Amino acid sequence: MAVWMATEIWHEFGSEAPVTIVPVAEGRLEVTANGDTLFDRKAEGGIYPEVKRMRQIQEEIKKRVDAAK
Repeated sequence: MAVWMATEIWHEFGSEAPVTIVPVAEGRLEVTANGDTLFDRKAEGGIYPEVKRMRQIQEEIKKRVDAAK
């Protein structure tokens, strides 16, 4: 699932994305941008994001990319 998230973000933003995707021990997964947590699998109930939630994460990344330009 982490690969899917990384692929989605990479296809949309390429190397411009200020994002780190970190698979953490015990099945945890965190997505951060500029030090802010955009997704924490444990905090969101231990589930991977559905398409709607993934689009929200991408929108937040887009705001950050646009602001950096």
